[in-house]
Amino acid sequence: MPRSLEIFGDGRVYEIKDDLAVKVTETKGQVKALIDALKFSVAKTYNIHPSDEQPPDVAERRGSKHINGEGFKLLTTFEGCELTAYDDGGGVWTIGYGHTGNDVFPGLTISQTQAEELLRLDLEKFESFVEDAVEVQINDNQFSALVCFCFNVGPGGFGSSTLLRLLNQGNYQGAANQFPVWNKVNGAPWLGLTRRRLAERSLFLGKPWQSFLTYEGTGEELTGETIAEVPRMKLTEPMMQGEDVRRVQKALKAAGVNIEPDGFFGNDTDKAVRQFQQQKGLEADGVVGAQTRKELGL
Repeated sequence: MPRSLEIFGDGRVYEIKDDLAVKVTETKGQVKALIDALKFSVAKTYNIHPSDEQPPDVAERRGSKHINGEGFKLLTTFEGCELTAYDDGGGVWTIGYGHTGNDVFPGLTISQTQAEELLRLDLEKFESFVEDAVEVQINDNQFSALVCFCFNVGPGGFGSSTLLRLLNQGNYQGAANQFPVWNKVNGAPWLGLTRRRLAERSLFLGKPWQSFLTYEGTGEELTGETIAEVPRMKLTEPMMQGEDVRRVQKALKAAGVNIEPDGFFGNDTDKAVRQFQQQKGLEADGVVGAQTRKELGL
């Protein structure tokens, strides 16, 4: 029986399956909480009940899964972590591994341990969504790889993906080969995402994933799928942006170059790359290619 979301007068959103409430979300009248309840649900329909109608009892949820140690290590390796709160560019204050909320404000600083604790809390809704969306048997490594993927592309991306469709058809290898297809930002492939997708694929297949931290290819030789070539990073119009750029900027700063990581490959980053290349005796062309990445330790 398909799931549905039922909104009651107590401000909670109940997810119903087989006439039982299997999940409840406390919204306290907040729009963001309601949006999250809709976003992190596999339900296809929802109903609003009269304010005086009694909400259902919630069935105890059994067998809930959590990301394993290898999955958590993979995720934290590829996700950027900031221990000081920053504006994400849209006025949303963010800290740690992308944590947002009323507990994040300008000037807030946390420890690495606190960042990981916040991440584990934030992962719970992704773990729940993956568990609900997958209709076939999967092992801990497969589940953890899917949580890493879902955390990065979002529940909407994962829920509508060919990867999930193939997996629910029992085509495990076909699903595995869909990971590296998701290696693009604004339509252009990124090396960092290619590496991450191939690492997730390896974890899904129960294989070591660490070798992909320094991988330079596209993944075609591993999957047999046609995957867009990864471009070199450089100043473009519009500017390249994202976690790949931020990682390069952090490496430049660690190498002693005066630059603040903001995730945008603008004129300041172009100058910083040229300065670093000149210091290392490389061609100072501002292009972050294989040799420059090697010197940066990326």
